[in-house]
Amino acid sequence: MNRFDSLALLLLFPVLLHANGGGYITGVKSTGAFQPIGIDQVEMVSERLEIDLHIEYADLRIEYVLHNPGKKVKVEAGFPSAIVGNTDGRFDKGGAVLKDAPKLEDFSLTVDGKAAKVVQTDDQLDLSKADIYMFSGKVVNSWHRVKIDFGEGQTRKVVVSYRNPYYYSTFDVSENGSTDALSLTYLFSAAGAWKGPIGHGIVTVKNISIPESQISFSHPKRFVKSGNVWTWSFTDFEPTLEDDLTIVTRPHFAFQPAVKTTSEDTTYIGYYRGYGARQDSKTGQNIGGRWEFHRDDFTATASSSLPDADGQSYQPSAVNDRDWQSAWTEGAPGDGVGEWLLLTLDKPSPVHRLGIVPGYTQSAELYAANGRPAELDVSVNGGKPVRVKLPDEHLIRETYAFDLPSKGELVKTIKLTLAKVYPGSSYQDTAICKIVLIQPLSKAPKVGAVR
Repeated sequence: MNRFDSLALLLLFPVLLHANGGGYITGVKSTGAFQPIGIDQVEMVSERLEIDLHIEYADLRIEYVLHNPGKKVKVEAGFPSAIVGNTDGRFDKGGAVLKDAPKLEDFSLTVDGKAAKVVQTDDQLDLSKADIYMFSGKVVNSWHRVKIDFGEGQTRKVVVSYRNPYYYSTFDVSENGSTDALSLTYLFSAAGAWKGPIGHGIVTVKNISIPESQISFSHPKRFVKSGNVWTWSFTDFEPTLEDDLTIVTRPHFAFQPAVKTTSEDTTYIGYYRGYGARQDSKTGQNIGGRWEFHRDDFTATASSSLPDADGQSYQPSAVNDRDWQSAWTEGAPGDGVGEWLLLTLDKPSPVHRLGIVPGYTQSAELYAANGRPAELDVSVNGGKPVRVKLPDEHLIRETYAFDLPSKGELVKTIKLTLAKVYPGSSYQDTAICKIVLIQPLSKAPKVGAVR
């Protein structure tokens, strides 16, 4: 077994779910440094890694300078990624191949500035023999392989860039469950197959759109922070498994539904989220953690709405209907600047943040085709509006959250006015998919039956 095959086994992580319910896993578990296959003649002079952190993914660019100190040689090398996905029954006839697995997006590899011929190969491993309510998990170890000719004493530059969907898993028991942290792992240890140490390198991590309090590093003391950028420089680096870098961009949380029960009915009014909370195996109660009430029990009205069409509603009620396929879409001429949404709670409540999913998120194509809010004027209880900037990111499960200008007062109404938009490629309509109001809790809520 060569070093390439050994790393392939290390990248195939088992994922276990323990629940009398269901769950899913998805995203890219890890990626790794460029690695030679079966030859160690060439040296890695330098490695420059740049990571931009977004809400649901990271953009990576890596520049390698490689030097051949010996005779001319053809080196086959691979860029690895371990990808985890919810299969939903998508197997071949033998049950061994995961279809439609999430991949590294927009993968590019150049050698001395020219696009290289890259062959992608996958190794599959079934990690879940027993289905859990029709759930079965797979890890696909994907390799982007390329062959590079080196002349005697030649130095060449390889540049790799891609988008990395964060890894996460979730499981639930009835309506209660937990979601693992969103994470990005880069395997420096893969570079250990080149001849000698990495001569020198620099890692730059830039936070684009994540609350800073959510971000943590597996090797925090290595990094120096300035503003929203972390950097780490090294020389003569011989990476081991201990040197692999994991960045958490949103911590683990437990969740359970929030309900209002009357003698006639039980109504869902949102859900509770406990960051760092764990479930007691004996009582079933959630313990520890920092808890919030993510509520959608508000009424939404708007200055205008696009007329309903083809069975699709574009009314303001779409922002809290729990359907990620729908969206409020303003109906005024032009791009919608000046149009507004008004959110009204039944009674004043200590809401302190607002989570939003901008745009029409039904698909990446529709998201780009329609306008998205770039800046909002946010007014609480009719007060002076505060300008809030939003990222232009197609979200499919997370929200972008920001503090409300409430200054500790109880919140009855929130008015969101479109101040600036990201224009759509096909339509001038501007949309908002989802809104949730976030209220802090002093302790974990009790787990109650909701069925």
